[in-house]
Amino acid sequence: MPTLHIDDIKAIARRAHDEAAERERLFAAMRGDDREEAVHAAWALTHLPKGDNDHIARHREALTALATTTADTSLRRITLALLERIDWELQDSDDAPESYVALLNFSMEHMMMADEPYGVRALCMKLAYTLSLPYPELLEELRRSLTMIEPAELSAGVRHTRNKILGKLKIEN
Repeated sequence: MPTLHIDDIKAIARRAHDEAAERERLFAAMRGDDREEAVHAAWALTHLPKGDNDHIARHREALTALATTTADTSLRRITLALLERIDWELQDSDDAPESYVALLNFSMEHMMMADEPYGVRALCMKLAYTLSLPYPELLEELRRSLTMIEPAELSAGVRHTRNKILGKLKIEN
């Protein structure tokens, strides 16, 4: 597959916005064996308009499985960005779906990993916060975990994400 540029990605996203079959092809390509095609497909999906988030949400389980199992850090980061866009509100917080729990556990673990790229860590922090909202005890665990991360070891962007979430946690307590 040839190298794609941002204009190519935006054109693919416009087509996917208009055509359900193209969206489904992109979701299937993300789970395919061709690493470059998977990353390009995921990248194109991140350029869908916010109004298409419901289409992304329909693939929540597959995206969660991909994000939590792939060894490819680029694909992981882009997939987490897609997951971060969708609504994770639970109808019944006592019965969280398996994908919800898997993504929460993954996010809590990987936000702490110094060897994860900064983008992955920041997205994991955001997802951990979002997924913990229905559970006050998890919010407290998240607060403790975030305070254990040494700010000096973080990039400015990840440090900002950490501090912003800690600020929200203080307001909620």
